[in-house]
Amino acid sequence: MSEMIQNFVMSRFPIAGMAAYSVHTSNTVLQSQSLSRSLYAATTEQMLTSVVKNGLALLPPDGRPARYCWTFEAHQVFVAVRADGLALALLMENNISVQLSSVKDVLQSFLELQEG
Repeated sequence: MSEMIQNFVMSRFPIAGMAAYSVHTSNTVLQSQSLSRSLYAATTEQMLTSVVKNGLALLPPDGRPARYCWTFEAHQVFVAVRADGLALALLMENNISVQLSSVKDVLQSFLELQEG
């Protein structure tokens, strides 16, 4: 994983209510981590990968950055996809203690992240 992404992850995570996250390219998972003891890491990574890939299929193919969210009963998956194909997926607990402003800030910062 690039140093830029590694530094971003180390400086921003974890967020209150975060159950897992993953960073994707168009064809691979660069990093994935489950932060919840109630979720299996491998299953969580597979689910996040599916949400990222299926979400990309719904977006227009113009290469613009995008954000989307899928809501489930107990969790929400937030995804930010950059123009260069990198994607960040956050699995958050679906409850009122989740700070949505922090989640949105992280997603926007990921979209604006520049190679340094």
